[in-house]
Amino acid sequence: MGETRGMIEREAALSTLRRLFAESLVGKGQVAVVQGPLGSGKSKLMHGFLETVEDFPALVLSATASRWESTLPFGVLSQLFQNSRIPHSVRADLNQIFIALTEREQSLDPESADLFPIDMFADLHKTLLALTDLTERGPLVIGVDNLHYIDGPSLRWLAYVLPRLRFARALVVLTDDAARGPADSFLRCELLQQPHVQRIAVGPLTPEGVARLIARDLGDGAASRLGDEFAAVSGGNLLVLRQLIGDACSGAEEYGQGYSAALRSCLNHSDPAALMVVRAVAVLGAGAAPAELARLADAEEWEVNRALRSLNDARLLDGTAFRHPTAASDVLDDMSVAERSDLHTRAAALLHGVGAPTVAIAGQLISADRAAQPWAVDVLLAATRESLTANGVRTAAEYLGLAERTAVGAPARAAIRVQLSRIGWQLDPASASRSLPAVSADAAAEHLTPCDVVELIWELSWYGEVGAVADVLDGLRSRRQGPHGVGAEDAQGVLSWLACLYPSYGSARRPVAAGPGDSGGACRLAPWLTAGSLAGGFLRGRSEDVAGQAEQALENVILENDSLWSGEVALLALLVLVYTDELDAAAAHCDRLLAEAGVRHAPAWQAVFTAVRAEIALRQGNLKTAAREAQAALDLVPAQGWGVALGLPLGCLILAHVRMGRLDVAAKYVAQGFPGTMLQSRYGLHYLYARGHYRLASGHAQSALADFLACGELMDCWEIYGSGPVPWRTSAAEAWLKLGNQDQAKHLVRDQLSRLPPGSARVRGHSLRLLAAASSSPQRPQLLEEAVDLLHDCGDRFELALALIDLSHAFQKAGDLRGARRLARRAWHAAKAIGAESLCARVAPEYREKHPVTAPKKNPKALSALSKQERRVAMLASEGYTNQEIADQLFITKSTVEQHLTRVFRKLNVQRRQELSQSA
Repeated sequence: MGETRGMIEREAALSTLRRLFAESLVGKGQVAVVQGPLGSGKSKLMHGFLETVEDFPALVLSATASRWESTLPFGVLSQLFQNSRIPHSVRADLNQIFIALTEREQSLDPESADLFPIDMFADLHKTLLALTDLTERGPLVIGVDNLHYIDGPSLRWLAYVLPRLRFARALVVLTDDAARGPADSFLRCELLQQPHVQRIAVGPLTPEGVARLIARDLGDGAASRLGDEFAAVSGGNLLVLRQLIGDACSGAEEYGQGYSAALRSCLNHSDPAALMVVRAVAVLGAGAAPAELARLADAEEWEVNRALRSLNDARLLDGTAFRHPTAASDVLDDMSVAERSDLHTRAAALLHGVGAPTVAIAGQLISADRAAQPWAVDVLLAATRESLTANGVRTAAEYLGLAERTAVGAPARAAIRVQLSRIGWQLDPASASRSLPAVSADAAAEHLTPCDVVELIWELSWYGEVGAVADVLDGLRSRRQGPHGVGAEDAQGVLSWLACLYPSYGSARRPVAAGPGDSGGACRLAPWLTAGSLAGGFLRGRSEDVAGQAEQALENVILENDSLWSGEVALLALLVLVYTDELDAAAAHCDRLLAEAGVRHAPAWQAVFTAVRAEIALRQGNLKTAAREAQAALDLVPAQGWGVALGLPLGCLILAHVRMGRLDVAAKYVAQGFPGTMLQSRYGLHYLYARGHYRLASGHAQSALADFLACGELMDCWEIYGSGPVPWRTSAAEAWLKLGNQDQAKHLVRDQLSRLPPGSARVRGHSLRLLAAASSSPQRPQLLEEAVDLLHDCGDRFELALALIDLSHAFQKAGDLRGARRLARRAWHAAKAIGAESLCARVAPEYREKHPVTAPKKNPKALSALSKQERRVAMLASEGYTNQEIADQLFITKSTVEQHLTRVFRKLNVQRRQELSQSA
């Protein structure tokens, strides 16, 4: 007898089959029934065994039953006798008998399908004689696969023949799955309970068996790596496991495709009831009770329990849970769109009837993509509120989208549409803008609440729709005397904020006077009041006062998923801190807000706060960081979604690349399109200022001057005490210097200095540097030394490098070559550290670092080993200070500095102080 190969954990079953075959050879007819769930390898076991006995030799007659041929009379029986080793005359006679039996079968009463009609006995006996005749010629083995799908007439034939082969040299092997096929077939039960029937149980592979199969096909390493995962996903189901192994053989990193194919194959071979149950599980999830599954599957509860047992036996389910994360979607994807929608609709009704959570019901409505039930819109709106509370902004948008399409009546749709618009902005500002015309029309028709109208004003302002803002605001103010109006304080707060965003807007609008008894609107503690107060403070207050106000606003602000004004308060407060040079405080708050926006899954706010982070880095002289963060902001939200705020990241990118000497890169951003109204906004100042510096660096001083003066014209509408969002006067002075007009340059710089409040070290240092450039040679060193001190203290490394270069030139002109060389090297190090290659090139060649700096990358562990004093010494040394200068600054001896540097070099693994700029 031949050998079967690759049958893992089937050794006992094969041994039993061989024993039964051996017994049949001596005239003891045997019947073996291989039983196991779907995917357990019953068919492979039987056919593998039949191949071995064919080599004996033995006559093998085999047939396979299928669900699709279960209504074909004598379908299995006709397959059995197609073996060419049966004499032709015998086959011809049997075919005639089958024809006669089929004709009689068609006249039977369906109610007595399990009974033997008397007139069939003669023909049945003829087939028995044909079989016994074959057994006298040699051993006979009959194999019938999938007994659970056998057609009724063939089953009756087996029930008649098998008991009569007990003393023939015959072995009959059947495969069967008790969980499939007709559960109440009398003949099937009788057949399987015959005393000479031997049952052989096979089941899914154990985890050890799974590992053995993987090792055989993929090697021991793969078995060790994949064994646990494949055992968990397949549950030992051979059909699933072989597909997973096939995926692994093809080099796939994910095994979803093979699993999906195996799952579909298993379900296609399942009973229709089991298929409906597994679909119900896919829709309702693992927590569904059998009674709920029965209602959704339109089945009896006992049928559901039977199907669940079958699916668990086959390891396709673990209780009522799938074993693979894609299984539920695989099951539902195999349905038509209409079928799937109907199933989800019925699931929603079922869950609503049992009082399930609103988000569960809403999820079914979303999957159905329809909400026709009278209660559906209310459920979707309630689920929206719950999702927003849980920071599920994207899910809330889905609920609102379906609710808007389903709601009845213009006011109801308007209320949903305006909420969807502001939630949509947080997810995709570029797409959200498309809803604004409809929402604006809703506002004009007075279908929106005053609070919703104020939210709409923010959106319109973002996209630069200044004319629409005016119309909506006028309409809002005309409603303020009504029972649901907005008070004068609210309207004035919005106007103050608008004046801060669009400088020319404030001068063109009349302030709102409070009416009799009008102490405020309906939306108390509204965030636009905070925004308006902060904007008013920035435009008319002193920098220290407004910075404190901004800090307080940031400490109290909470990003709300259903209001854009809460984010605007945070954004404006951050920018106020940036404009007043409170950069460290701005950075700390910005990092917190970025983290909060990430938790809330609001990419628009993440982009906005990332752009602010870039602006902070730019003003600190961290050019590479500024460019990286600004680009990250535009990656989060493309340019089309930024509205007029595009000026913030775009201006940062332009200026960062200009300062790094990458004019070709900056030119690409200068060519970027932008909304026309951007240049009327505060964000346009950032762009104009950056473009002016690009033009200045490109040799177009006159065009640069025009951009800087345009900034001034826009900011003249304000009463700012300080430099404002951008120090346009000093930049315009720089342009005048390029044009050879020192008097105009001096005038602008002195004007700027006169406006600066106490502090303002960064702008003051910048101004002093330019004042020195416009002054006579004897005055320059003193002005530049003061500028260097201010810029060093405030941490603006780019401006510091510029001031050091100018001071080096001043020392050189005064004949102090040693001092000039020291300052030039310090400037070179400062510029090199921030990537400002254009400034490095401005250092006289003889003063530049002669050897390339190839320091190792920063080692956080090594840095942490430095003491506080060692860090300070290392930092000053990296900036080009001599040992004596370091000693003077830190009030220690030169010898102590040298000792500190020796330890620093050892801990950081550097050889020269020039390497410290990259290591410390």
